[in-house]
Amino acid sequence: MAIGILGTGSYLPEQVVTNDDLARVVDTSDEWIVSHTGIRERRRAGADTRSSDLGILASRRAVSAAGLSTEQIDGLVVASSSPDQVQPATACRVQAELGLMTGPAFDVSAVCAGFVYGVAVAQGLMCASGQYRRMLVTGCEVYSKILDYRDRTSCVFFGDGAGAVVLGHVPDGYGILGSHLTTDGTQRDVVGIPAGGTAEPTSADTLAGRRHHFRMDGPRVWDFATTALPVSIKQALAATGLGVADVDLLITHQANLRLIDAVAHGLGMPREKVPTTVERYGNTAAASVPITLDEAVAAGRLRRGDIVVLAAVGGGMTAGTVVLRWY
Repeated sequence: MAIGILGTGSYLPEQVVTNDDLARVVDTSDEWIVSHTGIRERRRAGADTRSSDLGILASRRAVSAAGLSTEQIDGLVVASSSPDQVQPATACRVQAELGLMTGPAFDVSAVCAGFVYGVAVAQGLMCASGQYRRMLVTGCEVYSKILDYRDRTSCVFFGDGAGAVVLGHVPDGYGILGSHLTTDGTQRDVVGIPAGGTAEPTSADTLAGRRHHFRMDGPRVWDFATTALPVSIKQALAATGLGVADVDLLITHQANLRLIDAVAHGLGMPREKVPTTVERYGNTAAASVPITLDEAVAAGRLRRGDIVVLAAVGGGMTAGTVVLRWY
């Protein structure tokens, strides 16, 4: 049974936040942000907007692009590291608003690698059970609500947005050819939100210490990403009998431009095969891969038979790759 991508969709909030806008609230500058990250602007959701709101809009576009109705979707996987609440899953609201009233709806938590993990999980579920012919995988984030705007080492990187794909049956030889997922839990402290769970329950101290905001150790993220991501990509390709030279397009996590350049260089992959959106949208975490994929589809960059690699790293630390022959 071959499972491939039938349609893509994305949604970005209208409000644009420039580097100069950030420089008014945190000690930074446009020159510093561009030189260190390549990011020039990002989008910000409204004050009353939830991650699920963006996910719903992107999902509807993906279903429409697939030529389907929501009644034809058999299951939903949502990836978000800025979920609507601790529980229940953000997928539950996305499911209800889309009218997907049968089949599973659940979240996958792998931070920025969540969407790639979600695609691999959904494909596995579809192959293991004949019940699910079409599944929706959505990455949605509103990081503007979890950032600490006193911390210039993290707040300048992120933006809000959502992207989605519909998975379904395609002819043999097309679709997902293989995947590779890996986690190094010894580095779980590199990225995350320390408080709000059972390790650090909410208290006056955690609130005063701003421990409910996102934090990351940038140098350690760089070290993991530039090592683990190329390895994951190569292992996923090798499992399918392919190599880097066979890849027509690499859709990688949009962490920052320097990191993307380093990964492409480490793989020996021509930069023109690696589209980017980070300059305009910042790091949209689990939404970055599907947003970039959707823009590549809209730009006509994918042809039937192309080898496409979806790859991402995330907190945990996690890394994942999915290899497809485009249909």
